[in-house]
Amino acid sequence: MEGDFYLRFLGGAREVGRSSVELGLGSKSLILDSGVHVGAKTAEDRYPLRPRGEVEALIVTHAHLDHSGFSPALVRDTGCPIYSTPPTRDVSELLLVDFLALQEQSGEDKPYENEDVMRLRSLEHPVSLRSPFEIGDATITLYDAGHVLGSVMVRIEIPDAFSILYTGDLNLGGTRTLSGADTDIPPTDYVIIESTYGGDGDAHPARKKVERKFITDVRETVLRGGKVIIPCFALGRAQEVLLTLLAHIDSGSLPPTPIFVDGMIVTINRIYSLYWSWLRPELQRKVRLSKRSPFDHELVEEVRDRKEILEITEPYIVVTTSGMLQGGPVVDYLRGLAGDSRNLIYLTGYQVRGTRGRALLEGQRRLTLGEGDEIEVKARVEFAEFSAHSDQSGLIAFLSHIPGVREVFVVHGEPEKSRQLSMKLESKGTLSYVPRVGERVTLRA
Repeated sequence: MEGDFYLRFLGGAREVGRSSVELGLGSKSLILDSGVHVGAKTAEDRYPLRPRGEVEALIVTHAHLDHSGFSPALVRDTGCPIYSTPPTRDVSELLLVDFLALQEQSGEDKPYENEDVMRLRSLEHPVSLRSPFEIGDATITLYDAGHVLGSVMVRIEIPDAFSILYTGDLNLGGTRTLSGADTDIPPTDYVIIESTYGGDGDAHPARKKVERKFITDVRETVLRGGKVIIPCFALGRAQEVLLTLLAHIDSGSLPPTPIFVDGMIVTINRIYSLYWSWLRPELQRKVRLSKRSPFDHELVEEVRDRKEILEITEPYIVVTTSGMLQGGPVVDYLRGLAGDSRNLIYLTGYQVRGTRGRALLEGQRRLTLGEGDEIEVKARVEFAEFSAHSDQSGLIAFLSHIPGVREVFVVHGEPEKSRQLSMKLESKGTLSYVPRVGERVTLRA
């Protein structure tokens, strides 16, 4: 049977974005994630390569666009069923529709239509954690990845051949919303692991230290009469930021300040409330006792009229999409507030190369927001490492929990970070490889 089994990396290899892996099983294949690269300049680099085998199913680890954003096109073209957890199913539909709207606004070619997103409903199979299910000859089990609401790792067992674990995005440490990734994984032959923060210099500071600086910066801005723009990923990061702000307001370490929530965050907060049983135990108890959403607070208000918010003269905080400044409500807030040096822009997540957020983080202070629409950023710019990814030591620690690993494939990272993680694994005696996009690797049974 050797040679009948292979991995083909359709995207997300030596890059962050368009994650997609084809697991070839003879003439058929399983697709693990199907994402888009939000910072890519061309369609060729934005979307995954086409699979070669007859696609039996798509399994999506979580709803972030770099893992799910191409799924409607793949399902449309192959007719395959799609497997994910219920929270991922519900959140991804929202993000996919929003992605299409942003593509239309920017004049980019759309890879699929709204009807293709809606068609997913008839082909979706919601699956639970640690409940094995079968696709053809493969037995598949999902494990908690600790990354965002509903995120999973995918373990596939091929009888009399091999087992393989695909981590998707992985967070070993807990956050304010979620417990950390599951480490009780059965012996596994191959592991495909992310490396977003896999570099030698990637050591996340303690969360308490991150929050302390974040709250100090926000407090200083508010006290001097400024406004705070916090661009966030609608799924995961926004909820962490909101709970952090509210906890410090309630404790008195941050003055009571209006918090306006804009964009897709509003709807996803409601989904968090719907799936409260997926949250960390402490938050579950709070929801049960209060019978209220964890984001329900007298100082939190949904934005209904952005112009009215921009006309307010008193200090406030706005938590809005998109997290990399690529589109959405944040563009209006940048136009209205970025030119005032009293204000603060707080980036809170990984900024992909080629995005406005990455440019701002690297010191660029003139941003083009649209054709002929350029602004000068005079507001202070800061970055808080509210990461939902494990760093290098966390990724290595995670792998140490899995018995029997024969080889590790390092993906979903900038080239130097993937290489550094691979070299560190090799130095510890673990066979490791950093594939390229389009590369095909034979798996030994």
